[in-house]
Amino acid sequence: MRAIVWHEDGRVRQAADWPLPAMEDDEALVEIRAEGVCMTDIHMIRGTLDFAKPPWVLGHEMSGVIAAVGSKAKGWSVGERVVVDPVVACGSCSHCQRGKKYLCESGGELGTTYGSGGYGQYVAVKPANLYRLPDTMSFAEGAMMEPLNCTLGAVERAAAAIAGGSVIVFGPGPAGLLFMQLARAYGALRVVLVGMEEERLAAGRRLGADRTINLQAESLAEALKDEAFDVAIEASGSVQGVQDCMAYVAKGGTIVLYGLNGSDRPSIHSDRVVGKDLTIVTCISAPLLWQKGIELVRAGKVNVKDIVSHTLSFDEAAAAVNDIAANRFRPVKAMIVHAQAEEENDA
Repeated sequence: MRAIVWHEDGRVRQAADWPLPAMEDDEALVEIRAEGVCMTDIHMIRGTLDFAKPPWVLGHEMSGVIAAVGSKAKGWSVGERVVVDPVVACGSCSHCQRGKKYLCESGGELGTTYGSGGYGQYVAVKPANLYRLPDTMSFAEGAMMEPLNCTLGAVERAAAAIAGGSVIVFGPGPAGLLFMQLARAYGALRVVLVGMEEERLAAGRRLGADRTINLQAESLAEALKDEAFDVAIEASGSVQGVQDCMAYVAKGGTIVLYGLNGSDRPSIHSDRVVGKDLTIVTCISAPLLWQKGIELVRAGKVNVKDIVSHTLSFDEAAAAVNDIAANRFRPVKAMIVHAQAEEENDA
């Protein structure tokens, strides 16, 4: 199969004959139509996250069409449009039985820690990892269901604090733009988005932020003065973002930690957590919320389409991913769209 492969020299290259994933009798083979470029992929390429070793086919945000169905894989048919949950698990351990399959000791995530991901032409998965993609949603929107799932899981855990409250989001990347919209959908009365790139902050305003703060133009101290927020969300993947959450969350408030930064610098001041009576929540996956995320998008409560700023053909993708890793290209969100999906979108 064709694949975009991460190599030992820290670059990705297109391969024409990468091995096809082996499909078991109880699995389906999915032909990938859209794959999101996630900052986790970029951190792995840069070497700041050591989830896997190259050569490796990255990619965990994907949608596609079922190309083959094993003899023991029931309930699915060739040709169905699907969203892929990349988390692979045993299904029987204590974590899996509690609905937390992402903690399974024998599992992992396609494209990150366990097997070939969506930068390849095909992936093989169990039927339990598939969700039907409505005809009203594009494959690119389908690929956005994975980051939506993770952010939705965190928002569910902070829902009581968000409803009727004020929310500040640090980091106007794809996750921050999702958090901002979800906070509004869950009843936040005021949502402030903080970042350093005007293009991303402008996207936040278009998607419903009450206020944006550009740290290139003004400091947080100048912009916020003594304002404090019921919920502070760290989506920038920076130590400074964590520290800013600690500073601007109200007493008795909630901090959502989401962005990975790969740093070993301490960023949590435990005395302040205790002294301010804070609640801290996280989320890396929400297995029970995939369908809810799809319904939020279908109902128009979350707009994932307009988060995607750049669409890449498969042939363009390797060069673009290398440029992102080298900081030569800074898209809000890049989406790799295979030729078949491009043709369907044009139809």
